[in-house]
Amino acid sequence: MRTAPNPGGVDVPYVLETEGIQKRFGGTVALTHGSIRVCSGQVHALVGENGAGKSTLIKIITGVYRSDGGRIIWNGHPVTVANPESAQDLGIAVLHQHRALVPYFTAEENLFVGRPYPKRRFAVVDWAAMRATAEKTLQQLGVHLDLATRVCELTPAQQTMVEVARALSTSARLVILDEPTASLSSTETKALFAMIQRLKRMGVSFVYVSHRLEEVFEIADTVTVMRNGATVASIDTSEIDKPGLIALMAGESAAAVIPSPPDCRLDDIAISVHNLSTVDREISDVSFSVRRGEILGIYGLIGSGRTAVLEAIYGLRRIAEGTVRIGGSEARITDPRTAIASGIALIPEDRMAQGLVLNMSLKHNVTLPLLRSVRLNPRLSIINRRAESEFSEKMTRRLSIKAGNMDQEVSTLSGGNQQKVVLARWIAAEPRVFLCDEPTSGVDVGARREIYSLLYSLASRGAGIVVVSSDLPELLAISHRVGVMASGRLVDMLDNRALSPRDVLALCYGEDGSIGD
Repeated sequence: MRTAPNPGGVDVPYVLETEGIQKRFGGTVALTHGSIRVCSGQVHALVGENGAGKSTLIKIITGVYRSDGGRIIWNGHPVTVANPESAQDLGIAVLHQHRALVPYFTAEENLFVGRPYPKRRFAVVDWAAMRATAEKTLQQLGVHLDLATRVCELTPAQQTMVEVARALSTSARLVILDEPTASLSSTETKALFAMIQRLKRMGVSFVYVSHRLEEVFEIADTVTVMRNGATVASIDTSEIDKPGLIALMAGESAAAVIPSPPDCRLDDIAISVHNLSTVDREISDVSFSVRRGEILGIYGLIGSGRTAVLEAIYGLRRIAEGTVRIGGSEARITDPRTAIASGIALIPEDRMAQGLVLNMSLKHNVTLPLLRSVRLNPRLSIINRRAESEFSEKMTRRLSIKAGNMDQEVSTLSGGNQQKVVLARWIAAEPRVFLCDEPTSGVDVGARREIYSLLYSLASRGAGIVVVSSDLPELLAISHRVGVMASGRLVDMLDNRALSPRDVLALCYGEDGSIGD
């Protein structure tokens, strides 16, 4: 078996090696030299901007795509990974950013999806054996949860652990984690990392794909950097710092990643919310206002009500009491249709499920809110295809969306470009208020800067912007003011001129470390 040199004197075997992997999609070159070497019992991070080739390399390793060149070596032997089943047979498992669980199955049932259920006589499912196997697997992971609970009722962290448990139950020796902490709180992330460390001691290896570089340095032993379809570096995390890693990813000097927002605030109020409460009591008595040209950040822990505020304003949650005023006039919002008519746009946290029509083209996604303006005749429901194409091309150029053509399905775009498609759609509709929920989630450093610039441009044109983000340093960098949510209430509104993360977290947890009421 091929091994990696170890300064400690004992060589560590490679469980997976890819050498010079190549992949083309028609005229588009996705990979020119995808190479990675993963040692047994280590966490190997894979980073790079959106479109760098990470996802394509992962899909080749897991048998979703066939490579056009290069080779895969598993435990020292060249192998052909023809399909996902052959990857699983080798001992390779992947946990995607968007979980592959059956929501209305129990945790126990999900552990056996895709593999034979234990049987008794006459092909009857042996539920007792199934429960015993599931309990043993969770015990190995150090995870405690009710196996009879439906997955849709579990927390995001528990769902992630169910997926890891399912991978372990298939005797996986390499687990690929794709943005595993995207929807986890810091406490849940620590629990996940503890489980990863436990599995490392059992000899399980990990490929950790993440845009959160702080996590890379916390959990990974080694990091591979990809850029423009090629591997540009593989290095121990102890031998590089964050600015150096960003420089490798971007191919340029790591300057300030987050520019300050322009101070273009006007006296006019874009949106004001007064004593807003929802029927489900997710939020209570929330009040704030946002001026035109202002970016208001909202921060809170998981379950604080931060997303519920945006959903209530947009008509996705029933309002029990309180008012929303747009530009001084009361807006009677009962659903998203009335919110849009009032000049409100929502950039949702889950762009895949709520922000895009995945099987439609880039062109059709961009023009969805503007179908009336691209009709052949105001009285006819026939689309002017030429006008539709010209408009979508204009927005694609304006937002620097990278795609092969306007007819490319948005499901095939990188995360950053998908997010820009969502923004392009609403920018074209010219709303007065933008509600942005985790606008840079799962987006690389370069695309983040582009999204910041877009938000700043919208603010400079007089839009009021509300941003919810779990990335506190980012939120402090891009906001003029920051509101702090805890237990469904807005506990404070802070001017951002001299604000530190500690100030905000003290309000979230309370100075004694407990979650604020």
